[in-house]
Amino acid sequence: MADKVAYETDGAPDLRSREATEVTPVETLVPSAAGFLGLMHGHGIVIQPFTGLTGVTHNHAVMASLTEIHPDGQPFIGNAVMKICNVAPHDNGVVDVRVEISWDSDLPVRVSFLVS
Repeated sequence: MADKVAYETDGAPDLRSREATEVTPVETLVPSAAGFLGLMHGHGIVIQPFTGLTGVTHNHAVMASLTEIHPDGQPFIGNAVMKICNVAPHDNGVVDVRVEISWDSDLPVRVSFLVS
């Protein structure tokens, strides 16, 4: 895990007080796109910062999906409903993702990114 990312909250509860997670680059089938994978654990509604999306700025289109990870490391669809709510790229290779994981305890989740 990387350092925490600081945010201004204007007094509102800060859902973003999570450790930043480093992503891993992956190959894509689209030559003009870049792919990254990030892992996180969570439940409820959280904003997770991901670092290491090299070259990403606020002008890039960043799409994300998420899936639960089985203890054997494979993605699968479990009983928890999971949603990507918002994706916000920044100029420093950091992408914030607001997710909703409808479960009572933390689940291991993989977030896949496609950047164009």
